[in-house]
Amino acid sequence: MNTTAKTKTQEPQLVDITEFDVVSACEAGHEFELRSPDGSGTGIKLQVLGAFAPEVVKWNGGIAEKMISEQRIAQRKGKSSKPKTMEELSEQNIEGALIRVKGWSGVKQAYTQDLMRNALKRNPHWVGQVIEESEHLGNFGTTSASSSEAT
Repeated sequence: MNTTAKTKTQEPQLVDITEFDVVSACEAGHEFELRSPDGSGTGIKLQVLGAFAPEVVKWNGGIAEKMISEQRIAQRKGKSSKPKTMEELSEQNIEGALIRVKGWSGVKQAYTQDLMRNALKRNPHWVGQVIEESEHLGNFGTTSASSSEAT
């Protein structure tokens, strides 16, 4: 009697490329707590979109198109484009953070863009936190349903 068990050759695990969807993960958003300048938590939690969410991509594209357009106009006039003032850059950064924020919790007032804009103007250190959280794709979970099944 043959007691030798047959060894089964394992097939390589194939991946379904259609399951990868970082855009949807970025649209779903991520929640994080805003930090004070000393690094402590504020109790304010923001829901932010990821860098590849269509709204964020569209906003970034609009900024790039505006800059290119200004450069072309200046070139036609034989001049270099006028650099943005610090105030203009600060306002652009605030708007760039604002487009990423979709809501909050831990705040008495209901979320509005105007309240968030004013909070970002009074707390400019939050602008960088919002953009950093949005740009870090690891914050937006797995991009594939099967990636949690990998062994």
